[in-house]
Amino acid sequence: MQLIRALAVSVDHYATTSFHEGVEPPCKCPHCNATNALKALGYYSRNVTSPKSGVLRIFVRRFRCRECSKTVSVLPSFVQPYRLVLNLTINEFFGGTLSANALSWLPLLKQYWNRFSDWLPRIDGIIKSVVSRSPPRSDAAGWWKVMAATFGDIEKITTELVGRFGVTLFGRYRCHSPFSIGPPTK
Repeated sequence: MQLIRALAVSVDHYATTSFHEGVEPPCKCPHCNATNALKALGYYSRNVTSPKSGVLRIFVRRFRCRECSKTVSVLPSFVQPYRLVLNLTINEFFGGTLSANALSWLPLLKQYWNRFSDWLPRIDGIIKSVVSRSPPRSDAAGWWKVMAATFGDIEKITTELVGRFGVTLFGRYRCHSPFSIGPPTK
């Protein structure tokens, strides 16, 4: 399972100072609710863009529950699950602006927008349950404005959607659900 956690550091600081080594486990296992049962397991690496450094490799902390033996990873909120481009850049693009150093990511950002637009009808009910009112236009641009006005930036939107509903703006991933899909394994 993957949890999103807000961290008060930049992607560059996270990557260059080995910040991942100090990430604390959640107090409760999201699988079995055991308290103080998560033990450091290791890390996995992934790439993410940086406004200063191009593409950086970061490490994401993983934990294993001593009670149920399932794993949990803690993804920093400055990155989007399964996406290369930094949330700050995605947020700018979705809001209608883009800094000069992010122009090289324009083709990917357009793909992200298309994925959001295509996924929106499937999560329309989820979004309607967390915003106070629907947009005047129920297209992707209208929904983005309402969600940004309700929650703020994409970090907060993603944290809310993953935490409450197990979905992102771009899809539903098994790593965000505490429940296994299919019959239990023996």
